[in-house]
Amino acid sequence: MIAHLKSLFKGAGAAAAAMAVFAIALGCFIALMLLVISMEEGGDNLSAHALSLTAAVVLLSQGSGFTVGPVQLTLVPLLLTVLLIALVRAFAQRMSCDAPGYAGGLVVWLLLDGLFRGGTDVELHDDLLVTLAKGCLVFSIGYLLAALPVSMTVARVVQWLRDSVADRLRTTIRTGVMTAASLMLGYLSFGLITVIVWAVRNHAAVAKLFELLAMGTGSRILTTVACVAWLPNLCIWAVSWLFGAGFSIGDLGSFTLWIGQSTALPSIPVFGIFPEPVEDQTVRVALVSIPLLCGLVAGLAAMWSKKAFAMRIGGETSQPDAELVMSFAYPAGGFCLTCALLSISSSLLFVVSNGGLGKERLASMGVDVVQSTQSVGRPTALGLLAAWLLSLVGVAAVFGIRWASRRVRGRGSSAVGATADSTAAAEDVPATGRQQETATKEEQDDEHEPTNTTGAGIRLS
Repeated sequence: MIAHLKSLFKGAGAAAAAMAVFAIALGCFIALMLLVISMEEGGDNLSAHALSLTAAVVLLSQGSGFTVGPVQLTLVPLLLTVLLIALVRAFAQRMSCDAPGYAGGLVVWLLLDGLFRGGTDVELHDDLLVTLAKGCLVFSIGYLLAALPVSMTVARVVQWLRDSVADRLRTTIRTGVMTAASLMLGYLSFGLITVIVWAVRNHAAVAKLFELLAMGTGSRILTTVACVAWLPNLCIWAVSWLFGAGFSIGDLGSFTLWIGQSTALPSIPVFGIFPEPVEDQTVRVALVSIPLLCGLVAGLAAMWSKKAFAMRIGGETSQPDAELVMSFAYPAGGFCLTCALLSISSSLLFVVSNGGLGKERLASMGVDVVQSTQSVGRPTALGLLAAWLLSLVGVAAVFGIRWASRRVRGRGSSAVGATADSTAAAEDVPATGRQQETATKEEQDDEHEPTNTTGAGIRLS
């Protein structure tokens, strides 16, 4: 009982510590940003609104939007969400990772969310139950990331799976999951590189927007740092743009590889990095083909890697059998699992990256979830299918070449044997004739030789 109480309080302490670190750091930055803006731009002291805005941004990081004047912010800053989950995981690993700790931490977390909800002056979009449900989800993800690797229940389940499930089936599932995770991380990396390229190419447009807004140097730096909180959202949108689906900024702008049009976008400096259409047809085809090539490379690596499906053709005398057929059936199932996980994960990422900045024309910003998911899933599935077919054709070609080689060698051996028999028969005929001639001559000599009729008993006197 005492151990459970200790775990309960440790979990509560982990939740309180994670929220305190996050809220204090965020509040200090917001207060500094508002102070600098007030000093450079003049007007009222905006720092007085720091606490209220900090509470609202903490709830926004957990998915609850709010409205401040004409701005209706529902675009979740995913970088802050990831940092909040990482903090929960870090403190839970150091303090408590068991079930009582989770219960105590969840109670404290929901209480803090309730206090933040009551401590802000902005208009929140979600009611109390929805806000607490979203907070519960964020805390649970962070706590589970800390608890699952060290959980004895998880260890027993893993051991049961090892004892009950065949090795090849476990390898197939593990390979399918790892391939999907690797592809998703690769696509997000491509998205990050694309955003960096946008920023480098369009930095002049961003600087021009800063000049039009007459923002000082400090305001430029701090607002740019604040916009980094939405960097993961831009990366996810960049993935959709890179693979051909594109994204939109409400009803005011649409950006794809083919078009890059905008109509009266608000003067927000970060909007200046949005891309122009790609003019070169070859470059567009290359960009759209990235998931196809990634699927092909990942599929071939999974097919032939020793740690994955480990396809092997065998020795010179090996023949196609049921084992070889099953060695292709397992990769097919693993690639199907990869496609399913990739589609689900990409859909979730596209959903959480969308949001809005306004009430009407900017109420919906982001990507078309269905179209973007198809732009990622379909070519990747084709690449995995191509890898599977290439491996199948390659193995079939090797066995075909071996079969043809054996047939050629067999015919060559038969021809050599027939030639040797003919040569031996030709050599035997003269030898037999000579033997008969010799025997005939011996018989003739015996006939002409004189016979001694006196006998051995005649003596000379």
